[in-house]
Amino acid sequence: LALDNLSLKIKENEDVALLGPNGAGKTTTLKLLCGLLRPSSGTAYINGVNVVEELERAISMVGAILETPEFYPFFTPEETLSYLGRLRGMNGQALKSRIEEVIKLVRLEGWAKVRIGKFSRGMKQRLALAQALLHDPPILILDEPALGLDPRGMIEMREILKEERKEKVVFLSSHLITEVVQVCDKVALID
Repeated sequence: LALDNLSLKIKENEDVALLGPNGAGKTTTLKLLCGLLRPSSGTAYINGVNVVEELERAISMVGAILETPEFYPFFTPEETLSYLGRLRGMNGQALKSRIEEVIKLVRLEGWAKVRIGKFSRGMKQRLALAQALLHDPPILILDEPALGLDPRGMIEMREILKEERKEKVVFLSSHLITEVVQVCDKVALID
């Protein structure tokens, strides 16, 4: 049994961290909310939309980073974001402008045309955040967003999230309480 009797409600403009030890079900919870796993019982909702019954509508409201992000190493950030944007129905000048915007937001301006295979883990994590923000979703779901980052990368990720939380609901999982208290308003514990 991965999760049993978990009930959690996040209000508009709240930023909540899901804290717990490894194996407690943090990633499972986030995958359920993103429609990557189906609950054997119970329900999961995003903005009042049942994730199982209306998956496409539910996930259209979400930008997510789940586990360790991987990208095609021979693509550039611009190519990657263009591809992902088109999958989300974005195109033309609006897509191009939004790509420039999110690349700047995650501080990858000088790297937009460099192959991702040359990126550090921290740079890939910032690119993952860019793809999560690309379609300007009202909700961000982030699984261990600081995992594997060096201290500088953690600070950069924290600063970006602090800026984004002004306009979005941020729901993130972590086992680093020192990180989440600087980004989130509330903490939910899972064990």
